[in-house]
Amino acid sequence: MFSSYITTAMRAFAKHKQHFALNVIGLSIGLAAAIVVALFAAYEFSFDHQHPNAERVYRVHTDYRSWGLQLIGNARSQHPMQMKQQSQVEDVLMLADAESIEYNGGSLPLTVKISDRQVQLPHFYAASGNLLDFVSLNVLSGSVQTAVTSPNQLALSQSTAIRLFGRDNVVGERLIHDAGTYTIAAVFADLPDNTHFYFHTLTAIPANAQNNVSGYVYMRLVPGANVNNIQADLNALFTEQATGREKTLSLHLIPLLDVHFNSRGPFEMKQGGSKQVMLVSVALALILLLVASTNFINLNIAAAAKRAKEVGVRKALGATRLQLIQQFLTEALLVVGFAGLIALAIVELSLPMVNQVLDRSLSLDFSMWFLGAVVGVIMLVGILSGLYPALFISSFSAKRVLSGDLQRGQTAIWVRKLTLYFQSVLSIALIIAAVVIYKQMALVNTLDVGYAKTDRLLVKDLPAELIYKAENNRLFDSIGGVSGVSSVTVSNTNLTVDMNAGLHLTWPNGERLQGTQPTVSTGYYAVETLGLTLLAGRDFSPQFGSDWFRRDGQDIHRYAVLVSESYMKMAGYSNPEEVIGKQATSHNGRTQVTIVGVVADVKIGSAKQQALPISFRAGVISRPFADIVVKLDGTVSAQSVSAQIRDLVSSQLKLQEVSISRIEDEYERAHMSERRIQQLVLFFSALAVALTCLGVLGLASFSVLRRQKEVAVRKVLGASRVSIVNLLAKEYVVLIGAAVLLSFPLSYWVLDGWLNHFNERISQALWVYVLSAGFVALSTWLTVAILAFRAATIRPSKILRYE
Repeated sequence: MFSSYITTAMRAFAKHKQHFALNVIGLSIGLAAAIVVALFAAYEFSFDHQHPNAERVYRVHTDYRSWGLQLIGNARSQHPMQMKQQSQVEDVLMLADAESIEYNGGSLPLTVKISDRQVQLPHFYAASGNLLDFVSLNVLSGSVQTAVTSPNQLALSQSTAIRLFGRDNVVGERLIHDAGTYTIAAVFADLPDNTHFYFHTLTAIPANAQNNVSGYVYMRLVPGANVNNIQADLNALFTEQATGREKTLSLHLIPLLDVHFNSRGPFEMKQGGSKQVMLVSVALALILLLVASTNFINLNIAAAAKRAKEVGVRKALGATRLQLIQQFLTEALLVVGFAGLIALAIVELSLPMVNQVLDRSLSLDFSMWFLGAVVGVIMLVGILSGLYPALFISSFSAKRVLSGDLQRGQTAIWVRKLTLYFQSVLSIALIIAAVVIYKQMALVNTLDVGYAKTDRLLVKDLPAELIYKAENNRLFDSIGGVSGVSSVTVSNTNLTVDMNAGLHLTWPNGERLQGTQPTVSTGYYAVETLGLTLLAGRDFSPQFGSDWFRRDGQDIHRYAVLVSESYMKMAGYSNPEEVIGKQATSHNGRTQVTIVGVVADVKIGSAKQQALPISFRAGVISRPFADIVVKLDGTVSAQSVSAQIRDLVSSQLKLQEVSISRIEDEYERAHMSERRIQQLVLFFSALAVALTCLGVLGLASFSVLRRQKEVAVRKVLGASRVSIVNLLAKEYVVLIGAAVLLSFPLSYWVLDGWLNHFNERISQALWVYVLSAGFVALSTWLTVAILAFRAATIRPSKILRYE
């Protein structure tokens, strides 16, 4: 019996090739989207599950939103370490990068010598001795425990060992630095991609920096611990010991398994994922699969109508309704099976592009679990999608089917129209979302942030003491002499990311501002090189030696400062010229600065962050690393200039690896999550419109078949082809009009909430909504018109010859 079902199905596919192709195309698109998103979701949720007791580990985040900043994954170890006295806290891990260690009084030199080469140790972190109780490491040789408990011992990742020595059996090797020697105690395998931990060099926290280190703090709780109570106690302890404006901050415990979705800040080991992007992807993939399945239903009903006589004959020869249902379900499962195979091929071909868009390394592994899940979904989609057409066509009597009567009351018609209605709602909403998101991101790109994003290069993470030089800066002179370079300066802050330090000034009028006041340590020609807009005064210049940071005989710090317009106004001044030359103080008078210029407001970070009053200071080393900013004149390609600068920096600073990027690329990375949503919505909206047209095609083909006698009679009575096309298309265009009533308010509500996350946002324009609805209506009309026009060209005698 089953073999006869297969044979009949194959004959049906061969006879109705167009219908079979449309079904397979629609379902393969929906299934491919579902498979890709399933791979993406599985990958995102796999982060950090490999670590010991991961379900009981929490990372401490500091909430700076009261200061106009954001929630970041850094915290001080002091208060979590004190919480170890509580019975519900089992252990605390401390992990800090070399910069944080140096800021807290320790010293971890990053530049080492190997033979005659000078290299920087990559991703260098100091860890407490219980690291292996929190992080799963595959130790290849030596002892990581020794590296994180003994001074001047290192553990290197396998890739770092190979890069430095050309091999990975390097335990016992020595690395010389200015303050002494490191000994390599262990080599471990590189960390997998699906963990938020990212380090290549490990050592112990120096003894003089262990009391209160700022870095990544992890707390492991006892089984069944009350996380909310522990977080409340931690904040109570923090508030009690905090001073000044720090009392407005708070601490949050983020589960280790959720850290990946909460690590988009400026100080992360590596940038994490976005739960919003993942949820949008899942929702859009489910929508596509649902649209493809409803199209399959409608196309199957239309095809079943064309096979009316076959069904009638089978019933007349004694076929039962159950047998007909089995026949149609078999065909549905075969179609979905073919579509599933094509979907896997589409996924395999599209994964390189998907990985580039999502910045992931997804792959098809064809494991038993994966294949079982795919087969299960295909079976489910086939049964659910094929059941309604099978029940529909098998319910007619042989007499009615053979007479060509396929009407089954109004219920079936309304079910099919309702599916098309919701498809139209989704198509209109997705097109509106695509246009609005595109416009918002275009605004973000053209937003006046107060500094120049184009024609600027960033030479990143260089030793600050080597590039903050007021005089005899041979490196800057060499870079300035490169063809295509206009000017050069130094900066300790990547303006596209976030602030690194603050400067609270007491002004001559006695005003001392409260709140967050970022400061950027830069060098000569900061205004010109960074692209700031000078409103009054002058730029930092070597002609004025007093601009650069210096200490006088009384150990008072003196340097020149540029302030933003909003900073000046908040201090009580209205005229930029009024503050030029004024003296201000900080750190209880231990710092005295001279205001030499006022610049237009500068926005640090992404478009979602608040604009803050900002200052720029000359020559202050506040971090161990800084960037060189290079302004290009546009006469030579950025790639050529980058290559020359890389060679200069590598040779003069004796660095093996030099990272150079464009500031506009850095700015785009700050909005990567929004851009991914934009790309996803644009892609899925195009697919949704295409699948909606397929759905219209299914309904229209059924409608045309059902009304072909009416069309023939109207032609006999003199109706034109255009009037017949409009007659058949009218009901579908009316559906689009009804879809507007739901899609417009739904889109506005969702998009308005998304736009509210931006400090600078567009206003939603009515023309976007009208254009989106018009596009879907036009696509629907053209789809119906193709079928209706073909029906209108058939001679009435062929349709009415048996009447």
